[in-house]
Amino acid sequence: SKYDFGTVSMSKGRVSKEFALENKSAGNVNIDEVFTSCMCTEAELSVGGKSAGPFGMQGHGLTRGANLIVKPGETLTVKAIFDPAAHGPSGVGPIERQVVINTGDSQNPTVLEFNAVVTP
Repeated sequence: SKYDFGTVSMSKGRVSKEFALENKSAGNVNIDEVFTSCMCTEAELSVGGKSAGPFGMQGHGLTRGANLIVKPGETLTVKAIFDPAAHGPSGVGPIERQVVINTGDSQNPTVLEFNAVVTP
């Protein structure tokens, strides 16, 4: 649930990481709301030939229900996309970002995290 991009250059553009989340339960998992911790981050989801997204930061137009169902034994792929140039020159240095996936239990969302050190 955590990934380190290491050093990421603004000039080289966006980077991404795919997280694989397997449903090991006996029941379906409904993927509800998905959002990210910052406008510089987007998330795209896919499972069973269906996809949803992009999802972004709450209050900035890219959050909504994913309306995906992950059946027992299926794997949900979550692609986290980070734009190191989104904050301009003031965005240089270490960052930590999250993708939050709600499955109906708002007290226990799935949180995927990544970090990087942004350079010009």
